Amino acid sequence: MSKLELHGFAISPPARAVHMALDLLKLDYTFIDVNVLEGGTRTPEFLSINPQHTVPVLVDGNLTITESRAAMTYLVSQHRPSQLYPACAKKRSQIDQRLYFNIGTFYKRMGDCVYPVNFGKKSTVDEEDKNALKEALMWVNQMVVGGYVLGNSMTIADVDFLSTMSSLEACDFVNLSPYKNLKVWSDKMKKEIPNYAENCGKGALAFGAWFKSNYKE
Repeated sequence: MSKLELHGFAISPPARAVHMALDLLKLDYTFIDVNVLEGGTRTPEFLSINPQHTVPVLVDGNLTITESRAAMTYLVSQHRPSQLYPACAKKRSQIDQRLYFNIGTFYKRMGDCVYPVNFGKKSTVDEEDKNALKEALMWVNQMVVGGYVLGNSMTIADVDFLSTMSSLEACDFVNLSPYKNLKVWSDKMKKEIPNYAENCGKGALAFGAWFKSNYKE
């Protein structure tokens, strides 16, 4: 069996999600650091595996996956079938729904707030964007009332949401104290996911430092 390769960058929340998934599933892999901020995704070598010049990229033999959520669901289905992403179509539909919510709403609304600041286009966060993020946080707070993003057991959606939540916590520009369920869930996930500090925590802190270097309240 070919060894898995993860091409990623610690600051990238989606890359951190796949990195956490690999260790949660106890898979053997090689991590290849791609410094996005220094043009690492624009080299001929990288563009040959992902013309979209984004991270993460998961390589499994002759298979290349360039979207983080597709990579995570593939890893479970192909290498460690489990309740993290079960075979039941009905259960999968609910997990998929959460994954799509993260990319289309939770992560997107966080990104609308932070990425313009990160890249120096703004030094503040628009109130409209912040309020939209707070609305998403309210929904996520309701989702995790049972202890996990979906129901009462961990799924791959928890890993995906944690990459977003840890980044938001590190940026520290919105008061998260009203979202008590989310705080409990976040603290629990950081303990339950193996190697969290190395695979996500450090990158989240670096993401937050990048944001704070340009942010003015």
